Order: sequence, then C-alpha cells, then structure tokens
Amino acid sequence: MFKADLCDLCGDCLVKCQWIEADKPQAVEWMKAMMAGQQTPVLHQCITCFACNEICPPKANPFDLIASLQEQYDVFNSKEMAKAQEEAYAFTKPLTKYPMAERLMSTCLFEKTHPHLVQGQLYELPRVTGKPYFCWMLFCHWGAESVQRKRAQELVNRLTLTGAKEIICFHDDCYAMLAKLAPKYGVEVPFNLVHFSEYVVGYLRQNRHLIKRLNIDVAYQRPCSSRHTPEKEHFVDEFFDLVGVRRVPRTYDRENAMCCAAIKLLLGNGDPVPDQEKNILDAKTSGAQAMVCLCPMCMDNMFATAQAHHMPFIFLGDIARMALGEISVPGLG
Repeated sequence: MFKADLCDLCGDCLVKCQWIEADKPQAVEWMKAMMAGQQTPVLHQCITCFACNEICPPKANPFDLIASLQEQYDVFNSKEMAKAQEEAYAFTKPLTKYPMAERLMSTCLFEKTHPHLVQGQLYELPRVTGKPYFCWMLFCHWGAESVQRKRAQELVNRLTLTGAKEIICFHDDCYAMLAKLAPKYGVEVPFNLVHFSEYVVGYLRQNRHLIKRLNIDVAYQRPCSSRHTPEKEHFVDEFFDLVGVRRVPRTYDRENAMCCAAIKLLLGNGDPVPDQEKNILDAKTSGAQAMVCLCPMCMDNMFATAQAHHMPFIFLGDIARMALGEISVPGLG
C-alpha cells in the first residue's frame, strides 16, 4: 500500500525512473496530483517495473499509488478486459491432487510452459505447478492490481493444503507475492519461503565436491519483481561465487537494473527493442560473455534481440547444472 505519511515529495521515484520523463519540480507536481487522486502522464509513461518502490528513500511505495490509479482510470485495461483475463488464468475445478510434503517447490506455470528449465537433480523434490499455483503478479503489469490482491489468499490456501513447512519459489514473481505482497494484503503466510537463488546456493554448498568452476564473465538480468525483495540479492552473488562466475559491473544492474521492457508491447507503450538493445550492449561492452536470467519470461522476451547481438542467454538454474556437470557449457565468445 502507498504510505502517504512517509512520502516527503523528494521526487526521486520519478526522476530516477528509466521510463518517466520528469525533472524534480515536475515530479513533485505529479506526485501531489496523484496523491490527490488525479491522473497525470505518469500513469501512461509507467511500464510497471516496480523500480520506484525500491528507489523511494522513505519506502512510501509510490508504485502502489500509481498502480491503483492506473486501475481506477482504466489506463491499460478496461474492467471488462481485466475480468476476462482473470477468468482465463483462474483454476475453477476442485483441487484433488497435490503432494503432501514438509518441503516442496512451487514452479508456478513454468513446469508446464518451460519444462526444459525444470530438469536435473536440483528439482528432485516434491513440486506443485500449473494454474492452481499461479501467483497472479502479471495483473499488476496489466493495470489490474486488485485481481492479484483478491487472489492472494486463494494461492496461500492451496499451498497450505500440502502441509509444507517450507516452500521454494522457482519464480521471482511467486516469491515477491508470497514474501511481500500477500502479507501487505493482510494474508497470513503460514510456511517458510525460500527464494530459488537461496535454494540453489544451499544445494551447491551441500554438493561442493561436485562443482566444476566455470570461469566465465556474465551480466545478470535482474527481474522486475526483485524490486520487491532486494534483501535477497546477495544470494545471487553467493551463487556466482560458488560456481566461478564473475558478475560484471555495468550500468544496468542492481538498483539501476533495466527490466526486459517487453511489457511496453502489452501496454501499447512503444517498441521495447531499443531499450533491450541498450541493456544487451551495456552487458557486452562491460565484458559479459553471456547474460544470466532468473526469470524465464525475461529470456523469452529478450531472446530475439539478444540473438541479433550474439549474446547468449542462460537460465540461472542451468548455470548451476553446468557447474554440477549435468549439462555442457556452451561455447562463449
């Protein structure tokens, strides 16, 4: 939720945003207008990357204000369209089959859509996947934040049925929903959450004797949902250290990370390719031999642009599998 009492109108959330065109006086003017419930150009320029929440010094959650106004004014979606999209993703049948385990992994929809990424010893534990475990984070990108708010309890209830005391979130979105957003919505999460990067670090530590250090330089493609949980970023660095991968310093990383920008197409906000090229060329000029992605959607959305610039994209879990000797390391320039 937006915390108006914490907002000091510094304007950083909009001035430092990569997508909003505003200097400080303009940013302050627009923030005041939005806090009064008014429309501003921000609502249309925003591509819902969540960066402003991480940027905001007093942590007032300005994106939450922007998202609520985008939905209120049907900026990207009519209420009818949002309802139709919700119905398309909803699981309406009785949930009768699910594993019972103290520890399991939730793969959201990706075990169905990207089964090649859920292979090998890392994934040899009970898992849940498919529509019943969809995290609904996509709806914030569609200007329909109320849908994910409404569905958060349902997601937690279905995961609770498994009896799990610990749930590993394969997708960054799922972790953000369960670790940060669901509690913010007043939903109690009765199990411990483990981010995928934390899980992989723990697994590799237990299997150090199997690791063959890779000795490659990579750029990290940080997912937009990581803006909600920057406190777990150190696990990505620990992972790279364990497998002998160097995360090159570059412009578009960490708090200044650039999202995959593909949402621009969905929102009618322009062509994402020029922004993707800026991101990929930044990685190349910084010495990266490949870009490592945590989000499968980033890989899909940026693949064509990366291919055009001869930049390999590798899933973080596959880097671990390479270090464990399960799959071969691709030839890298």
